[in-house]
Amino acid sequence: MVPFQVLKEFGLFDHLDDGELAKLAELCQERNFEEGDICFRQNANANELHLCRFGKMNIVVNLYEPWSREVIVYRAKAGEVFGWSALVEPCLYTSTAKCAERTQEIYLNGSDLKELFGDNPRIGYVVMTNLSATISSRLSETRQKLSREYAAATQHDYEW
Repeated sequence: MVPFQVLKEFGLFDHLDDGELAKLAELCQERNFEEGDICFRQNANANELHLCRFGKMNIVVNLYEPWSREVIVYRAKAGEVFGWSALVEPCLYTSTAKCAERTQEIYLNGSDLKELFGDNPRIGYVVMTNLSATISSRLSETRQKLSREYAAATQHDYEW
């Protein structure tokens, strides 16, 4: 468990009061990673929601076709959520989280969090509304990043 005041540092929990944050804090645990550590892998079962307390976590998409390479599509920093797939069906991570530097995270079990949302619908509504905005923003950023990667990779095809 972490003190509920710590959760105020995360935009995911904007608009929740101290009592609601305290309920969430009961589900929180902390974990440390060193540079290069893998937090989770793309296509693995998503059991945990992750919050970057400090440090940086690279969010990497494995592109199997046409290049068979990894692309860093986002870098989660302090105060940001990553690994949100634990709350979104089919609960499979859509990317790999690879530690860019020494990082501390807060994580919550997705099933426990969904149960809390069922018992406290306002908490679920607020968190999922905030999460939806994050997902939308990240999707746009990912598209732009992948477009740049594709353009760079295919540029040589158009050079004479």
